[in-house]
Amino acid sequence: TEATEYPFSESIVFTIASAKPVRFPLYLRIPRWCEAPKLTLNGKPLEAKAEPLAFLVVEREWKDGDKLELALPMKLSLRIWEKNNGAVSVDRGPLTFSLKIGEEWKRYGGTDKWPALAVFPTTPWNYGLEIEPTNPETFIAVEPSNKPLSLQPFTPDAAPITLKAKARKIPQWGFDRHGLCATLQPSPAYTTDPVETVTLIPMGCARLRISAFPVASTSPDAHKWA
Repeated sequence: TEATEYPFSESIVFTIASAKPVRFPLYLRIPRWCEAPKLTLNGKPLEAKAEPLAFLVVEREWKDGDKLELALPMKLSLRIWEKNNGAVSVDRGPLTFSLKIGEEWKRYGGTDKWPALAVFPTTPWNYGLEIEPTNPETFIAVEPSNKPLSLQPFTPDAAPITLKAKARKIPQWGFDRHGLCATLQPSPAYTTDPVETVTLIPMGCARLRISAFPVASTSPDAHKWA
């Protein structure tokens, strides 16, 4: 059996149930983003050397009740989208994060049984991240909810883990003439707005998504948006 809260937690526990000892190899795939997996068997460390996108192989005689724990340490990292005006996305392990935005749902059509709904933001969304791409841990804090995992964790309020990030509003970035989020402008984006702490949630939890952020800058040489 397998017990885990992955992809929100780093730990995956396998428990063996067998009427008698049995020998077989167990193959454990290491994700692309994980550089230093760890293994313990019944609480004792095992050697765990595997490159990302490779397999750890544990071949032994397994006994009833054996517990093998695989830990996949999750680091914060940034992706820079050079072809999207230098925007950045924040990743932790396998998850990409979005800004948590307040939601207002309005019906615009359909039937009572099958209503057509639109969702609108009730909180600011036009933020640029205050961040150093080579050292995101300095600007972003990881905050587990420490609550039991919901049956449906992919909602804004049930997110099992959040990030607290430093950000500044970009006043020039707003809605376009269609009432939609305007085109993402080049980074670094100029702003004199104060630093705020914003909440990021796993992208799958968000219905309104800002997942590629401008990088905020107070430098006079930064891009001043049209």
